[in-house]
Parts: sequence; structure tokens; C-alpha cells
Amino acid sequence: MLAFVTRAVRAFFSRRVVAKTAFAPVWRAWPGLLLVAGAPAARADAVSDFYAGKRVTLVVAAPAGSGYDFGARIFARHFGRNIPGNPAVVVQNMPGGGGRIGATYMVSAAPKDGTVVAAVQSFIAVDQLFDGDPAKPLFDPRQFNWLGSIANSTSVAVAWHGAKVKTWRDLQDQELVVGGVGAATPMVTFPYLFRRLLGMKFKVVSGYLGGPDVDLAMERGEVEGRVDFSWHTLKATRADWLKEGKLNPLFQMGLAKHPDLPDIPLLIDLVKEDEQKKILAVVFMSYEFGRAFLTTPGVPPERLAALRAAFEATMKDREFLAEAEGAKLEVSPVPAARLQALVAEAYNLPPSLIARAAALQKPEGGSEVQYRNVRATLGEAGAGARLKISVLGGGEETIVVDEGRTRITLARKEAKRADLRPGLVCAIAYLGEGTTAKSVECD
Repeated sequence: MLAFVTRAVRAFFSRRVVAKTAFAPVWRAWPGLLLVAGAPAARADAVSDFYAGKRVTLVVAAPAGSGYDFGARIFARHFGRNIPGNPAVVVQNMPGGGGRIGATYMVSAAPKDGTVVAAVQSFIAVDQLFDGDPAKPLFDPRQFNWLGSIANSTSVAVAWHGAKVKTWRDLQDQELVVGGVGAATPMVTFPYLFRRLLGMKFKVVSGYLGGPDVDLAMERGEVEGRVDFSWHTLKATRADWLKEGKLNPLFQMGLAKHPDLPDIPLLIDLVKEDEQKKILAVVFMSYEFGRAFLTTPGVPPERLAALRAAFEATMKDREFLAEAEGAKLEVSPVPAARLQALVAEAYNLPPSLIARAAALQKPEGGSEVQYRNVRATLGEAGAGARLKISVLGGGEETIVVDEGRTRITLARKEAKRADLRPGLVCAIAYLGEGTTAKSVECD
């Protein structure tokens, strides 16, 4: 269209009748006007040219098969065609540290050119506020360029059907052993918070690699429940457990009840004291981030704008919405501006309130079971189900791999011990030298 207009104007001003009129100064200025009019198109073309033929990496700061991974992979299949230049989008799982490894990578090592985006856990937005070193934080969530969220979230605390705890009231008298991941994740910190603030009798077994490992531990009877089980994930991946009555939802966590759960109490509504409500409101702010996506600091403005527009377009993409509906992935988008504003709001809260909330969530050193999570290269198998491993970063150890007690996966599919070959690089969760591994997940 721009080329057509240019030709028409040139034809008009080429007429001799206007060669000596007042229009001549306008014609001499026309190339500059064309440059101004063409600037947005030129910028769009530059973004398209940059992404054409490239690959965008979607870092998932959680294990393969987890709830965050589930939603991110659906998103990845549709995101690329909404980015100018239609780059391929590939998923790279980067679990560890309760999501901190992936988040730290985005500020420390990831390219800052718009070719890397990340799907992060909702609590990453406030993680360093409550649990980081103020002098040397691992990352500052205010520096991330947030793209948006597929949906804000509501989580539930659940008890396995065989546990003595059947309702939230039982937690005042009965102990519930719950599984958790990293020491900074809500699966671990919230049970401590609820125990200290509300007198709920939770005991934590932490150090599992991800949510699926905690689920497996519930099935095996190693733990009796789980706190911070995303309702999105639960209904999408464990609907059979709900249908068969294997889980008892105890209460909801978030700032508002989920429409699906009108009869499950919202924890913040159960407390009476004003300070308790304020503390819960602060720690539950992270649920507004839900299934959030971000990119690195330093992305050129025109590419950042294109990525945010692509996120919004994906949220309206018919093919994405159809797949999300079929997979029971909830879609109620939260825009980038809302996420950026929430981060700023969180970091402007009174320091005394933050300090109080942080202290109540702090795990008790040495009082709970914690599994080690490492990446290691497998060595030769030994007697008695023993297996040598070389831990990446240094050190050789021996673990026990028992098919009855160890969850084994290869390329995200269930596998047998016989499938574990020397040279495979795996994520391994275990207590220490010579102990039985809880999980061995190989690339």
C-alpha cells in the first residue's frame, strides 16, 4: 500500500502544471515524510527478519512431566507462529533449586536478544523478597521482562485418602506428613507458615525433584499429602485421583476462591486476626502470576513488544485454545503490565511485614528429611542394585536403584533399571552415598 501511495504522489507532482507552484516545497519534503510513515513497517520488518529461520528456546524451570511443563509445552506448540518471522520454539527443561536455577539462568547466562523465554513458577516473582540475600540476590524479578500469564492460579492442600486427616479442622489435632521440593518452594515453606501462624500440624519431607515425584511418594505411602498443589495441574493431570476419591482437598490457597471449588474453604477466609490475614495476603500474592512467562533483561524494545504481542495473540489463537480445552488447561490470561505492576507492588511492601512473613516460612535446619538433587553421568552397575554415578561438578558416588522404590524415566517415559546405560546423563534424587534413589530421570 505504501508503494502504491508513493507512486501516485510521484505521478501527481511530476505534472508540469505544479512544478512551479507552492506544492514544490512539499514534494521536496516528501522523502522525509515517507521515512516517518514507513518507520513502523521498517521496525516490524526488522523484527521479522531477525526471527526468520531462528530458534526460540523456551526454558521451563521445572521437571519434564510437571504441571508447569505440561502447560508450557502446549503454549510452545503455538507461540512461534504468532512471532514475526515464525521461529521454531523448542522446550528445554531446567529444573532444580525449586525453580531458581532456571530463573537465575535467565539473568546470568541466557542470550539477551529475545531468543530465550521462560516458563517459571508463580512464586519466582517474590522468591528473593522472602528468601534471598538482600545484598546479593540471585535475581531481581523487577528486571525480568514479563510477557504475561496463561492464567492466575489457585492451589489446594490435599491429603491422601489413607491419611487420618480428612478436613482442615483435623490438622489441629492430627499430624500430616507432606512432601516438598526445594527448601524455598511453597510446598515446603507454606507448611511451616501454616504450622507457626495457624497451629496446623504439618511435617515436611523435602528434596523431591518435582511435583510428580511428590505424587509418586503419596502413592507409595512415603508421605500423606501435599501443600500447594496447583488446581490447574491437579484437574488436568490427576483427575482420576479426584474421581476415585484418592485425594481429599483440605483448603484453597490464593486471594479468591476458584469457581470450580465453591465448597472447599479459602484459607484466608478461615483466619480471624488482622495480622494473620495480612501475612497470608502477602504470601498468596504470587498466585496472581499463575503460569507466567518472561524473557531476559536487555531485550531490544521492538523485539520485546513483538514477544508480548505474540503472547497476547497466542492467548486468542483458536488452535491453542482448542488444544488447551482438550487438555483441560485453564486459560484466563493475565497481561504483562499487570505482572510488572504486581512485582513493583510486592517490592514496595513494608519491610517489617516481609520480615515477619519470611521468618514464619523458614524451614527448620536439620529437622526434616531432605533429598539431594544432582545431575550425574551413570557408570557401571554393581551388585545388589548398586549403580556408580559421576556427579556433574565433581565427585563419584554409589546409589541403589530399586524398581520397586525408584521412579525411573528415560526421555520422559517410564523405564526399567535395565534401560540405564553407562554414559546417560540423569537427574537423580537421593539422600546420600549408598542410599536408594527416589528418582532417576535421564535425558
